[in-house]
Amino acid sequence: MSKQEKRSVLILITEREHATILAALRLWQEADEHNRGDLRDIAEAAGVPLGNKEIDALCERINSTSNREA
Repeated sequence: MSKQEKRSVLILITEREHATILAALRLWQEADEHNRGDLRDIAEAAGVPLGNKEIDALCERINSTSNREA
């Protein structure tokens, strides 16, 4: 595993931001190879963009995390 793969980012987000992130991930997943170059550049900033299975897993993690009480 490379150093980039081991790095984590922790942020606090509102419920509204949470919903937008999930929607954006699903939109990215749906568009797949038709994504614009500028968006693909953002997704590739840390390496190969997430695949569909990885996006599914991330969305699940985001959803399960949001259901926990702080």
